[in-house]
Amino acid sequence: MRRLLRPFCLASLMLIALPVLVMVSCQHKLIYVPRSYPQTHDAQWIHHTGGKVLSCHTSEGRQQAYLFRPRPQLAPRRLWLVCGGNATLATEWTSFMKNEAPPEDAYLLIDYPGYGHNEGKASPEKIRESLRQLVPLAAAELAWDEAQMRSSTRIFGHSLGCAVALLAAEEFSLRRGVLIAPFTSTMDMSREWIGLDVGFLVLHRFDNRKALQRISTDPQARIHLLHGSKDGVIPAEMSCQLHRIAPPRFPLTLCENCGHNDWQMRHSREMVDAMKSVE
Repeated sequence: MRRLLRPFCLASLMLIALPVLVMVSCQHKLIYVPRSYPQTHDAQWIHHTGGKVLSCHTSEGRQQAYLFRPRPQLAPRRLWLVCGGNATLATEWTSFMKNEAPPEDAYLLIDYPGYGHNEGKASPEKIRESLRQLVPLAAAELAWDEAQMRSSTRIFGHSLGCAVALLAAEEFSLRRGVLIAPFTSTMDMSREWIGLDVGFLVLHRFDNRKALQRISTDPQARIHLLHGSKDGVIPAEMSCQLHRIAPPRFPLTLCENCGHNDWQMRHSREMVDAMKSVE
């Protein structure tokens, strides 16, 4: 009997261990999907927007972000830190921010290490290091002091970008913004990916729940959450959980028949309304 059970037990252990090993060894590729720009990209983007490419050097090498104002003749009311999803390049948000978002504001489109023209590899620590330099550079371009930067800067994130935006919120004491299809934490997402509770093995730890719990203690905080009812990547229930942390401060809009990547194509009005609601 023992001889019969032994191969069965070994096979069962392998079935359990295999997805765990895959997650541990491949989690960087599961979380980040970096893409590159063509060589002529920056010159064309500057010509199209009249914006400016900001750059700095971190431990990962050269990092860039893209700053522009739809109405450059006016002093901007707000600066939005725009953080895209894990397979998104920063300037893919240009059209929405230029043509539909509040035109009186300024926008800093942020690429992560390893994305676009940026060097290195992404991680929570390396992204935070980049934000520490790029956001003050944008404020300096707008001739804002630190107090104005803190009071007038807003966060805007989609998917992975929600976690990046909340890193910026923590770094610079920002309390207002829009989060689209946020997850609760990468530890929780590991359960969604492989069906097992192995969050303790996650090396790239983003915890949006804890970040919003800290923000919720500020009575002036307002983070508008958006999520699609047909999101097949990040369950809408995760936004519901974040909303329940502080319902008055974290309003939630659930968009019917909206998938994970439908926002710019089909739901721009909801995004604009959310941006205006946190002014």
